[in-house]
Amino acid sequence: MQTPVFLDHLPDVSTITGKKSAQYRHARNKALLELLLNGDTAWTPRQNCPACGGDFARSKNFSQTLLEFQRCADCNTIYAQRVPCQRTLDRLRLDLINQKEESDSGNDREFEFISLMNWISLTEARLQRPLDAVVDIRFASQATAWPASTRRLSHNRSWDFLPLNPDNADFDDIQEHLRKITPSAVLVPTELDRVADPESLMRTIKQSVSPGTVIFIASSCADGLEYEILGADSPSFIPLDRLTVFSIKGFQAFCARIGFSVLEISTPGRLDAVILNRYFKTAENSDIPFWSGFFREADQNRLRDLQILLQRSLRSGVLRFVLEV
Repeated sequence: MQTPVFLDHLPDVSTITGKKSAQYRHARNKALLELLLNGDTAWTPRQNCPACGGDFARSKNFSQTLLEFQRCADCNTIYAQRVPCQRTLDRLRLDLINQKEESDSGNDREFEFISLMNWISLTEARLQRPLDAVVDIRFASQATAWPASTRRLSHNRSWDFLPLNPDNADFDDIQEHLRKITPSAVLVPTELDRVADPESLMRTIKQSVSPGTVIFIASSCADGLEYEILGADSPSFIPLDRLTVFSIKGFQAFCARIGFSVLEISTPGRLDAVILNRYFKTAENSDIPFWSGFFREADQNRLRDLQILLQRSLRSGVLRFVLEV
């Protein structure tokens, strides 16, 4: 099994403190509050950790703000204690996407797009077999410039894009599409922490593709240093976008239960060092042994070295798994 390191550049702090980021968080918080105030909202309680299946009674409180979250004592995964139905989640996401300006998903995300395409190309080289037909699951709905980027930058590879559709909350459209296309690879870069039932989504994908198909999964990572230090105060923790924050151990158990082979694990986050650097330099009462002094004296070289260390240690805030059916 591979554990590659992706040497991505560190973004500017405005990535997390800018006006667009703040507006996005406010919009998601507003949607969650409206759900909680709506007496007709149907909620499904979770009795077990959605990653490893650990008993809910053994989990510990991670956050009690608005929607309650637990941290699994067995695998460290963070998960919402209850979730709304998938159709409601998809409708709210589409409403937000429709409100955003076209410029929000253009050049400012080009680096993210290139990173995803490089990930597939590097994995293809390591596997020594072509991954020339890729189906993207839902990412293009919230990143409208993504298909154009694949046409310009992804050579000799065909792409097929399956949009977000609230009329197919049972993932029937995914099943039908994958069986029709028969891809060599499936890319799922934004869904696992946003869906009400991650296991149902992944079982649908597994049952709809041929043996040997490679699945690229990206999601938030509960083992990230930012979650360990900041907890629910991390700017990356945004319900409803975060309903399940898998840990590495939890996602490995999740894959074993469904029957995927794990080919590659990485945590290629770029934001951990930037988020923590800003926190320790601006927050009151942020004195933590070692870390306070480390960040207050840190320059860009030190932050970059830390980000590389976090990737090598699988302790960055975004996980990537390459799976094989």
